[in-house]
Amino acid sequence: MAILVTMGVDADDYPAARTAFGAAWHRLLTAIHATRDPQERFDRATEARERASKIVGEAANERADAAAGIQDAEDLSLTELGNRISVTKQGAYRLTSKARKEQR
Repeated sequence: MAILVTMGVDADDYPAARTAFGAAWHRLLTAIHATRDPQERFDRATEARERASKIVGEAANERADAAAGIQDAEDLSLTELGNRISVTKQGAYRLTSKARKEQR
């Protein structure tokens, strides 16, 4: 799991950060689309896809960690956790197992 430096950032920053992220992503895609050379456009799109995959993985890790945190904080069974976060019991197991494996 990546360690994030959070000095000066808190949960209240989420809405603004989400908006900025969306704007930055749109700007990146617009720049890729505006690239005239087809090979360069392809390379840039590939790089953006690779970066997006990394971002998705990091978000999945955060989601798993948060699910484990909910389970621990509320002392929930996997079934109860699944109901709480709107996933199946198996989904809750996968999330919490991933988080606990990352914590080792």
